[in-house]
Amino acid sequence: MTVDPVPNAFIVNIGDQLQVLSNANYKSVEHRVIVNSEKERVSIALFYNPRGDMLIKPAEELVTEDHPPLYPPTIYDEYRLYMRTRGPRGKSQVESLKSSLQ
Repeated sequence: MTVDPVPNAFIVNIGDQLQVLSNANYKSVEHRVIVNSEKERVSIALFYNPRGDMLIKPAEELVTEDHPPLYPPTIYDEYRLYMRTRGPRGKSQVESLKSSLQ
């Protein structure tokens, strides 16, 4: 999906942990930059990660009988190791974490 720039605004890309936390109400996006040879652009990447021992799971407020958890609970360091050992695969990585209970 292409996002058209809005003057004097910034874009926030939602990461994998927020997709899991929101039980897929928010989707993690794959960031891609297309160079514009006619116009200058500034990008600032900022990553905020939880502690390595933090449990990542869908928020209890978003889990109901009609909307069961889509992702199993996982420790952030285990998630990070999983992503690094599997290599970049786009958004299929976070989707592959989905629970088999669906």
